[in-house]
Amino acid sequence: MKADTSNAADLLSGHPNAVYGVAWSQNGRLIGSASLDNSVKLWDATSGKQLARLPGHGDGVSAVAFSPDGKTVYSSSLDRSIKIWNIASRSLVKTVAAHSNFVWALACSSDGKSVISGGYDNALNVWTPDGIRKQRVAPGGQPILAVAMARSRAGGWFVAGSKNSNAYVIDPKATKPRLTLAGHNGAIEGIAVSGDGKTIYTAGQDKTIRSWDSRTGKVTSINDGHASYVQSLALSDDGRLLASGALSGRIRLWDTATGRLLRVLSGHTNTVYSLAFSPDARRLVSGSFDRTVKVWETSTGRRVTRKS
Repeated sequence: MKADTSNAADLLSGHPNAVYGVAWSQNGRLIGSASLDNSVKLWDATSGKQLARLPGHGDGVSAVAFSPDGKTVYSSSLDRSIKIWNIASRSLVKTVAAHSNFVWALACSSDGKSVISGGYDNALNVWTPDGIRKQRVAPGGQPILAVAMARSRAGGWFVAGSKNSNAYVIDPKATKPRLTLAGHNGAIEGIAVSGDGKTIYTAGQDKTIRSWDSRTGKVTSINDGHASYVQSLALSDDGRLLASGALSGRIRLWDTATGRLLRVLSGHTNTVYSLAFSPDARRLVSGSFDRTVKVWETSTGRRVTRKS
């Protein structure tokens, strides 16, 4: 596939409604997308070919996550459920009645042993891979809009970003947060955790990205490089690149070591709701309210398009 910034067709094309979630499989072969068209789609990450459409949700699909072994994909929905799908057979394994209101956020642990979800019922739930709930924490009294997990070797704890402007660090099996990260002036829409578990990144409606010491809960930096509120965050597996997507449709790539802005990715015409890096960090996928899924080269910022 070539890459350019022309009017050539996006590498991935096919959702007729807003795209709220994207994910990249750990083997680098698949991209998943979740849409308000009530479906999940699976794509060949290299060719852009649509491999599967997974229908079945009764309302818009808010997020998608792959298991680390690449055998399972999870989806969450405004219909209050999580669905578990077998990738090889493209079949539904199980529907989980997950929350009592919209399920808005979803993530899978690095060891595949836990799935976490955040909902408009103000709760973070932790699930076994086969959909049995093993933990529920309801911090802050407002909807959970973003979730992330530390890698297993870093402790496997969770972070929940709330509409109430706070993020909460929650240990496995705990009934209440270990830390409250307070400082944002607006809902927290994006969260990422460094591979070593030392740093938490949060972003939200106050247009800032903040980094926090995960041990003390203290702010270590504040980035105010966006002119509109920040809807999504993604961190590369090597921890060197941070991507942030905004209400404006622009995506910014940051050097985490220096905080320097590396480049701005322009192409979306509405809010960027979700971001995910390829495992080698050479590419980034983005999903937007403009109904498109775009793939970008991180080294150049160019959009990857279909062959002409």
